[in-house]
Amino acid sequence: MEPAGPFWKLSQRRQKRLLDDFDPELDARIKGPLFPRPVFLTLLAIFCVAVMLAVDWFGLLFLNAEGVRLQMGSLNTLRVTAALMAGIALPSVLLMIHYRRLYSYVSDENVFFAITFSLSFMLGLPCGVVGLFG
Repeated sequence: MEPAGPFWKLSQRRQKRLLDDFDPELDARIKGPLFPRPVFLTLLAIFCVAVMLAVDWFGLLFLNAEGVRLQMGSLNTLRVTAALMAGIALPSVLLMIHYRRLYSYVSDENVFFAITFSLSFMLGLPCGVVGLFG
């Protein structure tokens, strides 16, 4: 007696391999760079300078937070922190959009700038809100 029904069909199916279901339409179409080369290099330079200034600023705050607060005031300290975080967040979101358009959905650069934008946005937004309304 032979097995019948769905069990027989399941036992006779060919095993799928990893790339059998590959559908090229699932990938994003590569459209080319969003920004021209001079604008792209300017964004990278602004990003690098903002990161350098933010690292220097946080180093100063970690080493001498009380002196900075007494010299500038708490509100101005938060405003400077928010401005530096915005200086990182704005170029990183533009570069993230640029790399997303240039490559497919996931590239190393796209992931890097997405994480950088997220971190700088999360650090800068509370400082900006307090600095603006405080």
